[in-house]
Amino acid sequence: MNQRAFWKYYRDFNFYNLVFSALNAIYFGVISGLFVFLSFGMLIGYLGYRYFRSNEYYLYYNLGFTKAFLIKKVWLCNLIFVGPVLLILLLFL
Repeated sequence: MNQRAFWKYYRDFNFYNLVFSALNAIYFGVISGLFVFLSFGMLIGYLGYRYFRSNEYYLYYNLGFTKAFLIKKVWLCNLIFVGPVLLILLLFL
């Protein structure tokens, strides 16, 4: 499996997710922003990536990555990286 290609997809996909979640965090609070990053922001990331970079899916398909696999792995990585932070904030605030 080509890890460099996946991490490039991860950065590009989460750019749209992060922008939307950061705006949400500014207006509604940090916990809301983290929650949106893990849930609804994934849809925004998918739509943004599909609209602006849809041709790159051919590259990932040729490398052996399906669209469903990429999205599942991005969601899992986001859950691993951001999930504990959200839980800590929920427990102590």
